[in-house]
Amino acid sequence: MNPVKKIAAVFLSLLIALSLYDSRMAEAAASMQWSPTQQQAVDRTTASDGVLRSQLSSLYRTFTDVQEQLRQSDLNINAQHYKNEETKSGLTKQVKMIDADKIAKLEAAAKQAKDKYKPLFSMYTSINQQVKTANKLKNKQLSSALKAQADTMKVAVQIAKADIKNKEQALSAAKTKRTAAQKKIRGIMAQADPLRIRIKAEKSTASSLNKNVSPLWRNVTQAVKGGNGKQVYNALNTLVSQLRQIQERKQRILSLENQIGGILQNAKTQLASVS
Repeated sequence: MNPVKKIAAVFLSLLIALSLYDSRMAEAAASMQWSPTQQQAVDRTTASDGVLRSQLSSLYRTFTDVQEQLRQSDLNINAQHYKNEETKSGLTKQVKMIDADKIAKLEAAAKQAKDKYKPLFSMYTSINQQVKTANKLKNKQLSSALKAQADTMKVAVQIAKADIKNKEQALSAAKTKRTAAQKKIRGIMAQADPLRIRIKAEKSTASSLNKNVSPLWRNVTQAVKGGNGKQVYNALNTLVSQLRQIQERKQRILSLENQIGGILQNAKTQLASVS
């Protein structure tokens, strides 16, 4: 897939996911609001107690505010998380490609040098074998002529070997440098791993806390039906306390996601300096 199209597809998926999530959250929020009938029941229940009515009204505003904070936290967490994942994916690919062009050129240069000098080495080896054969045959004239030819070629062979060695050393040095750079960037990226473990733990705690929300909301609605203002206040206060605990966990998650974003940004900066 074309890189541009791939990125567009990822962001489209993100937008769809966030839209669906926001829709579900809106439905949940709608179910945790007093209906007009319930509001009238609360008003009747607290009609004779102005202080309680004021306290309950203030608590209900806090209740709706905390729900909005939770919705916003979820949106912020999702946005930062997907941004981090996109950055991580891009970095992983870029790290693999550090000095890739340079090393490819050096590999090609080393191979070309070996191929270039291969006929020279073959000829030099062949002449030296002929010298040995001439010596065995005790043909001094032929041996002398071949040896002179071999000696003439020896300098060219030494130069060729030095050229190949230099190119292989340059290739080896480039690979060593690339490995060190990759290790450095991956080491920086790995600093985010403990934070991801903490996020998982925070999400687990938030999920456990969230399981109590529906039962606590039922307690509130049942208290409204019962017509006891103090029971309504106490039930709603318990629910608000639970939601605040969830919000606290979500804020921790968002903070951890932001820290991961900072680590990945540092990795990007360091990658730019070694590329």
